Order: sequence, then C-alpha cells, then structure tokens
Amino acid sequence: MNWTIRVSSSLDEVLAFLANERETYGLKELENGHYSLTKSTGWQPEYHTLGDFRQIEPLKALFFPAREFIGSWKDQSALHPLPNRIVFGVKNCDLSSLGVFDHVFLNGVCPDPYYQEAREKTILVSCDCNSHLDVCFCPAMGEQPYAMSGFDINIAQTAGGYILESGSERGEQLLESARQYLEPATGDLLEKLEEQRTRHYGELVENSKAHGLNPGTDFRTAIETSFDSDLWQEFAEDCVECGACNFICCTCHCFLLADGYDARAEPARTKLWDACLYSGFAATAGGGNPRPLRAERLRNRFDKKFSYFPQVLDRYACDGCGRCSEACIANIDVRDVLRRAVDECDALHAHSSDHRAN
Repeated sequence: MNWTIRVSSSLDEVLAFLANERETYGLKELENGHYSLTKSTGWQPEYHTLGDFRQIEPLKALFFPAREFIGSWKDQSALHPLPNRIVFGVKNCDLSSLGVFDHVFLNGVCPDPYYQEAREKTILVSCDCNSHLDVCFCPAMGEQPYAMSGFDINIAQTAGGYILESGSERGEQLLESARQYLEPATGDLLEKLEEQRTRHYGELVENSKAHGLNPGTDFRTAIETSFDSDLWQEFAEDCVECGACNFICCTCHCFLLADGYDARAEPARTKLWDACLYSGFAATAGGGNPRPLRAERLRNRFDKKFSYFPQVLDRYACDGCGRCSEACIANIDVRDVLRRAVDECDALHAHSSDHRAN
C-alpha cells in the first residue's frame, strides 16, 4: 500500500518511529557532496539524510563484512547474535545487488548462517534517487534509479510530498504501526511520482548513451565474443592489481578463510574479502595458476559478471553504480571496457554478414 505523511506530522517523526529500538544506519552528507553510511542508535535529523544518490561504500559490507570472525577452534559456542537493524536511504543499485548475494549465500547447497542472520535482522528502507553521478549507468544494466522490489519500505520524494510504499509483509506491518503519522497517498501524488521517475530514468539513459552504452545491449554476447580480444591486454597494462574495483563493487562476493589467532591467542578462523585481480587469487596448493596473467584476471572479472551470472541467474552481476570507475587509481572505466567489447562484437558480426552476402 502507498502512504503519504499527514500534514500534522513530518518525515523525521516517521523515520524516528521506525528506527526505535533498532541499530540504525543512515546516510551522512560529506563535505565533497557525496554520502557515507553511518551507524547510530536511532534516526538523527541533524545528522542523517536519505541522500539524492547512492553512498560511497557498498551496502554489502553490512551483510558480508570485509573481515568477519567465524569462530575459535576450541570454543564452538555460538557467536553473539546480531541486533535488529534498519538501514535508511538504500538506493536501487545496492538493493538489487543483494539478489546476487542471496543466490550465492542462501540458495546454494548450504545457506551461510552469518549472511542469513544479517538478512533476517535487517529492515531495508530504500528511496528513489533524486539525482545521479556521472559514473551512474544503471539503465544500461536493465536497472532504474528507483526500487521495484527487494525493499521492506520505499520512500520517494515528490513536489507534492513523500510517498511511502511497503514491499514486504514486515514493511507493511511497520507502516501500519506508524499510521498516526500517515494517510493513504492520493492518485494525483502517485501520478507525480510516475512522471518524476520517467523523467529521471530518461536523464540516466542519455548519460549512459553519452558513454556508448544503450539499454537493452547484449553485453553477454559482447563479452563472450571478445574472449580472445587484445582489449584485455590493453586495459590490463594500466591495472595495478590493487583490488579496489572488487572491494568497492556492490555485487563482488569472493572471500577466503584465514586461520590465525583470536584476541585470546586461541586458534581461530576469519572470513576475509578476496579479489579476483590479485595474482594469487586462483593459485592452487600445488603451485599452479589457471590465470597467471593480469589480462586473464581482468577478463575473468568481466566474464563472471556478464557471462556467468546471465547463465545462472538471468541477470548481470553489475548494477551500473559506477563505484569501480571511481575507485580505480588507473582510471579504468568499466563503461569503456564494455563499449570496446560491444564495438568489437558489432564489427565482427558486420564482417560476417558481409561475407554471407557475398
């Protein structure tokens, strides 16, 4: 159901009510105009904002921490449970990325109990993007700057007021419990929202086209066709294997298990983020390495996102957030790589067509 805020109430009252007795995460605006995800004991109007576009760090860190203690070898007792949490200001790129994580950590042979607990105890309050960064290209990936699923509650700001939509049973229950601040949204308000979303989506489409990426482009075929292309070697020449693109990516999920010692000097195990650009990522215990060259590792990163995941999940493992392009110290832009692959694929098909015609 769609709600709006009563004239006698405010958005801050609603958000404070929703955050009550929950560990709270919200966006803080930085001096450079970007946003960062911060933790607090509740919604703080003077500190938090819903944000006009996605924050710097990926949402995955709340469900798949960069460093996660798994347990001690000697002490097999359960870890302390996570508190109930709520996250405000989630944008669609981050929200959509959780579909990849659910596939990997929930739908396999055995669900990851740590990830499962984090998902079950976290309420996601998404909100529409009111603006976008130059690196954003979500329409080219089949996405849009507003959530359509995967959220508990979505908040959209229009010129006529806010619209709050429930996207799950617990989201509906939460909004029902906050009815003293809410009233049903009118049809006129919903029309304004639709017009606003259509306009912003069109702006993002033009932004993507300016970089040579069009919605509906078959990136899977382009990447698969370019397997033996020189483009991987050419882009890899600038890569320094820092792993920033892997770590900042909202869908990358590779990890390693490290055995060491805990704070009590007892043998313990920790889960750590890993990066497929690292030279030792695919190394085996016998000393072999199926991808010894940097160009092969760069190609593998794109192959997994644009070939493997379309095969197993019918979607790209990329949401067009552009974080990797921002983080790369070698200035490798994911859009440039994709455009090069598409151009080469188109040229190859055109050449094949010419031969068939002759």
